[in-house]
Amino acid sequence: MGCELWAESNVFKRLFGVTGNCAACSKLIPAFEMVMRAKENVYHLDCFACQLCNQRFCVGDKFFLKNNMILCQTDYEEGLMKEGYAPQVR
Repeated sequence: MGCELWAESNVFKRLFGVTGNCAACSKLIPAFEMVMRAKENVYHLDCFACQLCNQRFCVGDKFFLKNNMILCQTDYEEGLMKEGYAPQVR
């Protein structure tokens, strides 16, 4: 029985992160809810938006994770310009 609890705990951590809370709003994410992931961070679908302009992402949109913040491409590139870096265009 102890092994089953350990296995369930690891599955929960893998799916929802260590706390089981949304990285944007810090509220609990229920086990049945669909989520978005960015590295170790887990988000409610409604919380997965640019944290500067609140733009929601559509399938195929680029997003960036900088200083643990989700950013749209425009805000990410503007931030790079302010820091003195030009984004590379390929």
